[in-house]
Amino acid sequence: MKDILKILVTVTLINNIHVPVAWADVLPPGESPVNYCFKIANIDKYPKYFLIAHVKSQNPNLPTSNRILRSGKCLGLNGYREYSDIYAIKKTLLKSQDIVKSEEGESIKDLNSKKALLIPAKNSITSLRLLPDRYGIKEVADVLEIVAIAPKSLDLRYKEVVYTSKQGNSETKAYQVQDTRPLPSLSKNLNWFNLIIPGISLVGITMVYKKIKFGNKQN
Repeated sequence: MKDILKILVTVTLINNIHVPVAWADVLPPGESPVNYCFKIANIDKYPKYFLIAHVKSQNPNLPTSNRILRSGKCLGLNGYREYSDIYAIKKTLLKSQDIVKSEEGESIKDLNSKKALLIPAKNSITSLRLLPDRYGIKEVADVLEIVAIAPKSLDLRYKEVVYTSKQGNSETKAYQVQDTRPLPSLSKNLNWFNLIIPGISLVGITMVYKKIKFGNKQN
């Protein structure tokens, strides 16, 4: 009986520890990828400026890109470890030929040559790549707003984050602390499959324990 008890304990540990590790080279155990984007809510309050996202990767060998941000449009950061620097620039400092239009949106031609004209935001926007499975989230959208545009600084703040679940439900949470994203509510849909084997093992352990205890009493 003691040997059976040891076997059941071992099976429980294997199912709860060893199986997730087998996927560690692809994803961390218990986490899933999410689609991430961000937008600036009050761009229209600053009609004299363009807001520009300069998208980069933590891999310096990958090419960069830029996009003119528009009100209500969410810009995705879903490439390899992408992040974005944000700049403001007075519209009067650009010519019509400086703006390139494409299916993805509008960008600034040869942005690096205009760096002296750009007004930088203090912090970069970093994409969120993974969330724990228990939240059941598919998409994450950060909403920022402009606090002020000064001659040499662009002041942005995080306003709220919108989580979209795998079932298509949305939840909006306000930022209480800047740069600290509030977590989504826990998913109401439990993954019962992950509980079946541990549950059976625990039932088996309980039964074996009772038999051993009963046997000891008889002896």
